[in-house]
Amino acid sequence: MYRRINPTSRQELPLRMLFQPTGEGLFYRACEADSFRGLVAAMLDEPDYETSDAETRLVSRLRLADDIALIAQVEGRKVTVRDSDQPETINVASDELFIRSLDRMGFVSLDSGSRQEK
Repeated sequence: MYRRINPTSRQELPLRMLFQPTGEGLFYRACEADSFRGLVAAMLDEPDYETSDAETRLVSRLRLADDIALIAQVEGRKVTVRDSDQPETINVASDELFIRSLDRMGFVSLDSGSRQEK
């Protein structure tokens, strides 16, 4: 489960994230979710993502990762898409690894509580 939020929203769900960067550390959207899968669903604006099978979710992450890599290329960055953690790599192996890799590269910004690995 996820919901879009604004700066005055009271926190109701455990994970919060800023996404759709506009440059200079600013982000266009913010959301909170009950899971990393919910954060991915919010990025995609696709509530059905959370109940989709593993293959469908992987394909969705791959499509989004390819879009992000293309945007990075336009900005002069070389970003790869893989199923492992490496520098300048979007990790599509799972929802949590996907979001954490995007956070490390600045494409999303997790709140400090969400950054702590479990």
